[in-house]
Amino acid sequence: MVALTRLRQADLLRGIAAPAIVATILVGSLLVPLGTNASGGTLRVGAVQGNVAEPGLGAFANAFEVLQNHVSGTEQLADDVGAGNLDLVMWPENSSDFNPRVNDDARALVDEAVDAIDAPLLFGTDQYVEGGGPGGIDVRYNEMVLWMPGEGPVFAYAKQVPAAFAEYIPMRNIARIFSPAVDLVSVDMARGTEVAVVPVPVDRLDRTVQVGTIICFEVAYDALVRESVLGGAEVLMVPTNNASFGYTSESVQQLAMSRFRAVEHGRATLQISTVGVSGVIAPNGVLQQTTDLFTAEQLVADMPLRTALTISDRLGDAPVVVFTLLTLLALISGLVTAPRRVRGRRR
Repeated sequence: MVALTRLRQADLLRGIAAPAIVATILVGSLLVPLGTNASGGTLRVGAVQGNVAEPGLGAFANAFEVLQNHVSGTEQLADDVGAGNLDLVMWPENSSDFNPRVNDDARALVDEAVDAIDAPLLFGTDQYVEGGGPGGIDVRYNEMVLWMPGEGPVFAYAKQVPAAFAEYIPMRNIARIFSPAVDLVSVDMARGTEVAVVPVPVDRLDRTVQVGTIICFEVAYDALVRESVLGGAEVLMVPTNNASFGYTSESVQQLAMSRFRAVEHGRATLQISTVGVSGVIAPNGVLQQTTDLFTAEQLVADMPLRTALTISDRLGDAPVVVFTLLTLLALISGLVTAPRRVRGRRR
């Protein structure tokens, strides 16, 4: 009888311990300070959400129209804030589907926008490389290109984690059975190899600002964002193209991910989409500005630059590894002690 009582007490303690540990972690996390100060000054950023005429997959057919929309939005931005009054202008992922480094018509439009705003422009485009893949196949890269007034392209970051069935098609012959739309992706995207940081010269600060450039759903990969911050990123930009998702909640979901990353790394974050939802996020996760879905809008924000590292930056995946090991140990312990508890109850 005594043994049975002790076993019941042990079960009760275990039942209390798990919620107590979770509650302690949650309450303790509220005590961790979330810095929002601009330790490295501020970056005055303008962002353009150009919009598309046709939501969904039809947006693929409107490449020059999308580029023109972003040029027009930048010219509107110049009218609103004045030329030369921004440190950086952000366009979304795929804002120029035609690469202006090789397409003269696209280059003329990008130059038109940069001349109007008189500020560095960071925008999304593709780079095609003939025979650049395994076995000499053609590949392309999803890039964010830094275009300087009077200079043109000076730097590019290539997306490290392309999206399967969107930017490249695994098992294409099988996938085609389920949807012919897979052939809209005619050339598979290759992985970039550089850290997601773009160095942006800022005359007003008389220095180069390291801008973390997390393309689209790269924001879902905590290790990639952490690598960017450890690589010097003082602010985070999340350029994305949500046009093919139509009127779904995907863009809101992605904005929530960006808010999480802002808190996790203590960095001001800007998500800029071709069609929305776009938003400006403080380092503590507060959503300061936002846009509607499928509208043409512009954002202007003074974003605090920070270099301090958070606990998450310093610890990385270590807590996940530790808690995973503890969970496995608890499971093994339960499997080992369960037969003993059953025998004790039978007595």
